[in-house]
Amino acid sequence: MENKKDEQQFEEESSQAMSGESESASAENSAPEQEAGSTGDWEETELPVGGGADDDGYGEQPEPSPAEQFTDSARTQAGAAASALRRGEFMHSAAVDATADSDDRLIALLCYVTQVLIPLVMPIIVLLSASSKKRPFQRFHATQSLALAMTFILFLLLMSVGSTILAFVPIIGWLVVMVVFCLGPLLALMGFLALAYYGYQAYQGKRFAIPGLTSFLQDQGWI
Repeated sequence: MENKKDEQQFEEESSQAMSGESESASAENSAPEQEAGSTGDWEETELPVGGGADDDGYGEQPEPSPAEQFTDSARTQAGAAASALRRGEFMHSAAVDATADSDDRLIALLCYVTQVLIPLVMPIIVLLSASSKKRPFQRFHATQSLALAMTFILFLLLMSVGSTILAFVPIIGWLVVMVVFCLGPLLALMGFLALAYYGYQAYQGKRFAIPGLTSFLQDQGWI
């Protein structure tokens, strides 16, 4: 009987010991999970609001420089002038200026027609004259005629330089030179006729816009 009691007591103690070990093991397994959950809560952070590239200025496009604005305006107005010439339009918004007297009309005429023989001189004299500062009609046509003559000169220079460079190319270059040689006098005659036509209109006391050119001058604030 005593042996049976001892065996029962031994089995109860061993079962209690095993149950204690299982509880401690489960407690140890649950502890890392709780710690992991707690550290996950600690690691949650909020991103700052408005920290994008636009706030730092990287996403903003830089403003165009004055040279870029000048080039864009020249390109746009050149296209507008070409379209107007294809339609046969040589003048826009012509209107008689009632404030222009006979002297103003004569000076405006000379600003255009004298460029056939002496380019650029007469408009520059008018613009530098102290008396013309009070004569807006004179200054308008002096500025416009000066820009027109400079456009003709620049175009002829570009055409001459381009044909000279292409002259070194066999066959094609020679053909280009021949075309330029034939068209050069015709283009010069067209330029002289344009100056005479605009000079006549200015002598009639009219303010008018040359397609493309006048808009470009207004964009630059020169007239």
